[in-house]
Amino acid sequence: MAPEQWADLWTGTRAIAPLMPGAVVFGMAFGALVQVVGLPGWLAPYASSTVTAGASQIAIVEALRQGAPAIIAIVTALVINARLALYSAALAPIFAPFPLRWRLALAYLMTDQSAAVSSFEAERWPDPVRRRWFILGVSGPFVGVWILGTAAGVVLGPVIPESWQIGFIVPLMFIAVLVPGLRAWPSVAAAGISVAVVLALKDLPYGLNVLAGALTGFALGSLVPERPRRPRGEVPPQAVPEAGDP
Repeated sequence: MAPEQWADLWTGTRAIAPLMPGAVVFGMAFGALVQVVGLPGWLAPYASSTVTAGASQIAIVEALRQGAPAIIAIVTALVINARLALYSAALAPIFAPFPLRWRLALAYLMTDQSAAVSSFEAERWPDPVRRRWFILGVSGPFVGVWILGTAAGVVLGPVIPESWQIGFIVPLMFIAVLVPGLRAWPSVAAAGISVAVVLALKDLPYGLNVLAGALTGFALGSLVPERPRRPRGEVPPQAVPEAGDP
């Protein structure tokens, strides 16, 4: 690997480093939950390294813990993971110049956090070779700490005091990723509606409030018209005086 590629890889790792502590604690929450439910401990790091989708992993295990039918756990996970199709559409132009092996490898490593950082920073890397090393630095180490956090949760889960409430990191992680990307009214509306529905229906069994919130947010958010964005400094049309105005 050339020194420049090492530098690009390290730059990507530094770009996502502020989110890594959250990934560790998020992984610990999942690993501990697997232990509490009574599933085999090896299943937690295996799921984190193959599924690589923490929200759906926790949703499935939580549904099983509450005795939900398997179909509810599966549908909930599919709805939560539907966001990956949006990531694919957003990242396709960024990944287009990469060789197939790179596209497949980076897609496998892509998470909410790495997709957001990669999308926000892609314009800084016009050279596709340097861009793919940067994105590898973003996605690879993040998945690594997520898997390590999951393994730690399996080991430490039974001894972590309940008063720590480590599950709080789950919504905080998604807020940290989503807020910078909420630049259009449909996405703002979808996020707000989803949160409101999840909170309003918090007493539903089997975690169905999450499924209801996601579906309602997608459906109603798509009905919100998107306002065209004006370039910074552009004067709104109504503020421009017409000929003959005083």
